[in-house]
Amino acid sequence: MPGNQLVRFIEFRILHVNDSPHRIALGVALGLFIAWTPAIGLHILIALAMCILLGANKFAALTSVWISNPFTIIPIYYPNYLAGRAVLALFHTEPRFSYAQVSELFKKSFSPSHVIAGFYTAEFWNQAGSFLVQIGLELLIGGLVIGGLIAITAYFATYQFICWHRKKHPHRRFRGNL
Repeated sequence: MPGNQLVRFIEFRILHVNDSPHRIALGVALGLFIAWTPAIGLHILIALAMCILLGANKFAALTSVWISNPFTIIPIYYPNYLAGRAVLALFHTEPRFSYAQVSELFKKSFSPSHVIAGFYTAEFWNQAGSFLVQIGLELLIGGLVIGGLIAITAYFATYQFICWHRKKHPHRRFRGNL
């Protein structure tokens, strides 16, 4: 019954948490926006700071920021790079690397086995830092664009869904352990 527990967890810990739909949706949106930034290793701290600053639900932000993890680095950051590169091209900024070079850099730096095995080593973080220095501007710009679009969409979708769910199930509130 793990699937049933997940549904109950989402329903009672997110949909019916004692917080407003706005604050929960804002937390989800902030978490997703921050997940798309190239702040590898700092996502949780940034999410907490932004939640405190903007009054968003911390739990919702922390659960949604975890979409960025060792298994999703390439699917998130490579499109960010491409979007950032496209935006910079509008300002006639020449790319420093070819697509093949960047693809190889991603594979070398962030293969899932390399990330999992080396996440807690100084070598991994030195390599990640070097990676960010090389293509960080493209990643940052692309992350702001894509992350912003995802965050806006997530805010409205989450807000509407929570309002709909609470109207449909007004009596349900968390009543103890799952």
